Amino acid sequence: MKKYYVLLFLLALTIPLFWGINAWQANECGIIRSEIKNLEKSQEHCLDENKTIAADIVNLLTAERLDTEARKMGLHKMRPENVLLIVMGGKGRDL
Repeated sequence: MKKYYVLLFLLALTIPLFWGINAWQANECGIIRSEIKNLEKSQEHCLDENKTIAADIVNLLTAERLDTEARKMGLHKMRPENVLLIVMGGKGRDL
């Protein structure tokens, strides 16, 4: 009979313990969900920023823009008559 009361006492103690563990686990899951949402928002922001940067790079590398920037620096396109081709020959070289 004494064993029965001891077992009942231990059972009475473990039920609140399990409830406490369950509440703690639910709280941890809520914290993790919040962190995941924050990371997803951060990821979306980074992806949008990356798209904007990629579009800016494409715009910076257009032929018209490069030509405009080259003219601002005093550069110009070479004409075929201004190009001097130097061919260095030697044994075994065929051009």
